[in-house]
Amino acid sequence: MVNTEVRVVNKQGEDVTPNGAELGEIIVKGNGITEANQTLVDGWLYTGDIGAIDGQGNIHVVKHKNAQITDNEENISSLEVEGVLYKHPEVEEVAVIVTPHIEWGETSHAFVVPLEGSTVTEDDLIAFSKEKLVHYKCPKAITFMDELPKTASGKILRVKLQEM
Repeated sequence: MVNTEVRVVNKQGEDVTPNGAELGEIIVKGNGITEANQTLVDGWLYTGDIGAIDGQGNIHVVKHKNAQITDNEENISSLEVEGVLYKHPEVEEVAVIVTPHIEWGETSHAFVVPLEGSTVTEDDLIAFSKEKLVHYKCPKAITFMDELPKTASGKILRVKLQEM
């Protein structure tokens, strides 16, 4: 982006170490970013994306801040749950979202595209996740789909999944 500054900062607003490992929030500042677009802090837009900077100055987006689920006051990373489900041999694609839960506040719900010809069931995937994750991180429900809704660039439309 021309005339745009990009930084990755920790919770104290300090730049993270460019080692590819230290995570922080990605912030941007430039001509195209105005108060009309978002609320700015000292001219910086906090994107809500979490990332790291490698030694060459490349920024790697890891997740969005709201990819956290709070289940009975325990924090769960939807990306962690997705990572486990991706390891199942009959899963082609997966997205995990937050869903409200009366007893726990929030819980995880997985949307799974199984491999063609797969016979995997919801119980199979929940049992698989329980082998790899502590119980409160496991999805409470799984919906099977032929494909996940995506943008033209291939990004999963979690908002569409949330509407389902």
